[in-house]
Amino acid sequence: MKEDIQNNPAFAYISGRMDKMLIPTLLYFLSLKPAHGYELIQKINESGFSEVEADPATIYRNLRRIEEDGLVISQWETEHTGPARRAYQLSPEGHQALAYCVQLITEKVARMQAFIDQYQQGVKGV
Repeated sequence: MKEDIQNNPAFAYISGRMDKMLIPTLLYFLSLKPAHGYELIQKINESGFSEVEADPATIYRNLRRIEEDGLVISQWETEHTGPARRAYQLSPEGHQALAYCVQLITEKVARMQAFIDQYQQGVKGV
């Protein structure tokens, strides 16, 4: 998988945007079940996982980007009353991207914990 990651621009896009946690959060919620954009906005804002507020423009821009990258698949749903809505679901590559996000987060948490440990031993212990 590591070789695939190095050659995939979608994964580079993800790693460059990990600090706000929006992409991992989108991928996570879509791994649970397919969803519409509005539903994702609500879930993200309620979860507290992302450091940015999930406004519609930001969510739909990122959904388009990760769909272009092959991480999600969408289709229009027209069988209900009201306007057609686009439903998003995670692709197999999207599941790989989510696992990659978890790996990056795990590594970052370990580095942050090492910093805290050093602080507590050094500066605070003085």
